[in-house]
Amino acid sequence: MRALRAFRSISILISSISIISISSSFAVAQNQPEREVMLLRRRAVAKVVLVGATSFDESDIKKLLYTKPNHWYNFLKKRELSKSNVNLDEGIIRRYYGRRGFVFTEVESVIERAPGDKAMVTFNIKEGRRAYLESIRLDGGLEEVNGGFDKVWNAFEPGKPVDAEEVASGGFKLRDLYFDNGYPYAKIFSRYDFNADSTLARITYAITESVFTVYSETRLPEKMYTRPFVIERDLLVKPGERYSHKDVVDSEQRLYSLGIFRLVNMRRNDSTAVIINDTCRVGFNLSLRERKSYFMNFGIGLGRQEQFVLVLRNSALWGNRNLFGTGRKVIVAVRPSFQITKAGGDLSAPRLSDLGKGLRFSLIRSTIEANYITPWMFSWRIPVTGRVLYEPYTLNAIANTPYRYDRWAGEVVFSRELDRFTTARITANMEYINILDVPEDQEEAYRAAGDNQVKRRLLLYSDRDTRDNILAPQKGSYSFGGLEYVGGVLGGDFSYVKTQFMWSRFNRISGQNILATRIWMGFLDDRFSGGRSSRDDRFIIGGSSTIRGFRENTLGPIFTSGPFAGEPAGGRYMIMGNVEIRRPLFWRFGGTAFLDAGNTYGRWNDITPISVRFVTGLGIQFFTPIGPIRFDYAVRFQKQFDLGAGLYHLAILYAF
Repeated sequence: MRALRAFRSISILISSISIISISSSFAVAQNQPEREVMLLRRRAVAKVVLVGATSFDESDIKKLLYTKPNHWYNFLKKRELSKSNVNLDEGIIRRYYGRRGFVFTEVESVIERAPGDKAMVTFNIKEGRRAYLESIRLDGGLEEVNGGFDKVWNAFEPGKPVDAEEVASGGFKLRDLYFDNGYPYAKIFSRYDFNADSTLARITYAITESVFTVYSETRLPEKMYTRPFVIERDLLVKPGERYSHKDVVDSEQRLYSLGIFRLVNMRRNDSTAVIINDTCRVGFNLSLRERKSYFMNFGIGLGRQEQFVLVLRNSALWGNRNLFGTGRKVIVAVRPSFQITKAGGDLSAPRLSDLGKGLRFSLIRSTIEANYITPWMFSWRIPVTGRVLYEPYTLNAIANTPYRYDRWAGEVVFSRELDRFTTARITANMEYINILDVPEDQEEAYRAAGDNQVKRRLLLYSDRDTRDNILAPQKGSYSFGGLEYVGGVLGGDFSYVKTQFMWSRFNRISGQNILATRIWMGFLDDRFSGGRSSRDDRFIIGGSSTIRGFRENTLGPIFTSGPFAGEPAGGRYMIMGNVEIRRPLFWRFGGTAFLDAGNTYGRWNDITPISVRFVTGLGIQFFTPIGPIRFDYAVRFQKQFDLGAGLYHLAILYAF
């Protein structure tokens, strides 16, 4: 009985505790702070407030935040409250102040209810004192390695506000310096020493270099389709050589650039580290995930082409990216294109209502292409591409009487990466065009236009690309230069020398505005006995990617007689410049204001200031995963600088 009574007492006690716990939890839920209740629901942000930001313009800080107030034009995607974004913004504000000398700044966020069932986010900022750099020094390490820190050292300016991120970056760069000089186990610590009122800071980097290290063996995956020699020849990590983290990263990039691996991961295996005679030997484990060797692609699209208003483009491609496990590639492609017209003629202004109303499709070009690519030539890492191309029964409509021709071409391309951003190429090319059904009395005119001829050429080409994004760059530059030698000792029906240079630059100015500039120049000289160049060899500009406000490839000299009378003849000299201001508008839309100028010329004496064509206009872009789709409207300046008739352009990607 006593045991039964004890059991009942314990049961009653447990039940009482459970009831009290539930009641307490309910009471806490009823009385929890407004801030926590708000976070349980997704609300539009009505306002973002900064309290205590006295040293800087609030608008400059707000531009960097992920939490932004919702406006009427955000109807497609509202700017809603996100706790994770608020937490990120706290760190952004601290970093903003830390880069400007306020290393003691504290930030706390508060979320409150706003009218209209919205949220207001307040960031309370305690700026603290501003610290200025007094000096910087290195403590410990090796003198021969520390000497390489001079470039980083020069970035610090005594007397300027301390940049906390620059201090941290300096530590990482010093660490990398030791890693690249054989000391992967070096330890780097940065330390601030302040004066009495915390307005001056002395930065010290304490260095412990550890032990000198060289490479040991690199362990490859056991089961692979790719042959081991393909991997080993691209590894810069060789047994017995000095450890360098840069070589490790470059080895990963070289293997990934082969295009046969989906994942490349090279990691130091510290379990293999052995110290002999004050030297450490350490190996690596290489992890690889191979891509499927065979691939197929299909594509279809509508667009404009030089001679045709509306073109249906199709493509089918088959390839093997890792032939017999050797890293070599074979690619075969077929690309037919059709001109779309209607019973009444060309679709000069196609509309949806035209679909299904007697549209006609006529074949204008059918390209059959075969490529063979090898990443190494003998014992050099020089990728070589061999290409054979056949285009039967191609339509050419630039003459008053359209005609067709067959084209055969073959080329070999040698390429070499000079550094991370720069590539050089040498191309040897030969092509033959056989024009069909041309009247005998007009054969010479067609030959002068570049048809029914044999052409042999050598091309030297180099480009450098430091853009942060090739689809929508915000900083960096892109440039290329080319020297083309045709005919001469190579033989063929045409002989000339052609050179051109293009440079474009992208800079952020005043907030989110991007200044994009480009200059492009070219020169062609007919040389040797019987020197001649064709229309397609010379420079022809105008259109959505060069000088807007003109139709595609219509600027420059024209043929004055013969079957091509009135058609563009191309210029031997070209000069062109573009200036464009780009900025985001709302959601996925952006806007541009641009100025284009340039022309092409048949003779040097034709180049005069008044001959340069000037165009200005505005554009709007819609950003997609494959790049911006843009609509530009441009108007010309006439010789008297009066606005001329406008012309619109619809295209994919920016003009440059």
